[in-house]
Amino acid sequence: MPRHHPPKPPADTAPPTTRVDDAIRAMTDYIHGEGLKVGDKLPSEAAFADRLGVSRTVVREAFKSLAAMRIIEMRAGRRAQVCAFDASVIALSLTHALRTEQINAQQMWDARRAVEMRTVALAAMRRTDAEAAGLLGLVAQMRSSVDDLAGMTEQDIAFHTAIADATRNPLFPVLVTSLTSAIRETNPIVWRHRRDTDARREVVEAHAGIAQAIADGDPEAACAALAAHFDLASRALVTAGFN
Repeated sequence: MPRHHPPKPPADTAPPTTRVDDAIRAMTDYIHGEGLKVGDKLPSEAAFADRLGVSRTVVREAFKSLAAMRIIEMRAGRRAQVCAFDASVIALSLTHALRTEQINAQQMWDARRAVEMRTVALAAMRRTDAEAAGLLGLVAQMRSSVDDLAGMTEQDIAFHTAIADATRNPLFPVLVTSLTSAIRETNPIVWRHRRDTDARREVVEAHAGIAQAIADGDPEAACAALAAHFDLASRALVTAGFN
């Protein structure tokens, strides 16, 4: 008689969830179910341990994981509270992906271009006078820092983030900040290929064209100026060896 063996589970069967995974899910369900907002406090570790029927060690690990994901914020001597939405986790993931060659610099720039074509148009329609002046002021700072790589890099990031802020859509600053974080990875290499001051000033004037179009309230001109800026940047990435 042939012997029958129990069937093997499918190769792609997901592993069972851990107690920490279950606790994380229960905590996020609690936050959403209770309608908690940014700054609202969560129950204590002891209260969650009793509620979930697990040890405080499990709860503590779940809290740490949620804090790392920026779902909650933990401070010494205070109860955990709901964290504000920010770009830090996405930026860290994208930088990791770039450094480990899961994505490349041109792919990051393509994604930025798609997002920022919308942000410059909205900024041109919705910016305040103060925001327009702020963008022009950042361009003036860039002109003064044309040979200062570190200064230019931070002003560049601030410029694009300021445009995203002017859209009045809270998602755009998060996306743009996350994507522009890669500038810190690529600028040191690209900048070395812009050996003369004129080539570096060309980059500043590309930003000036964007800022002026936004200040003028002209979405079409803002999009055209941004496209020219990204064309310039993409050529520089290729020259620097980022394919």
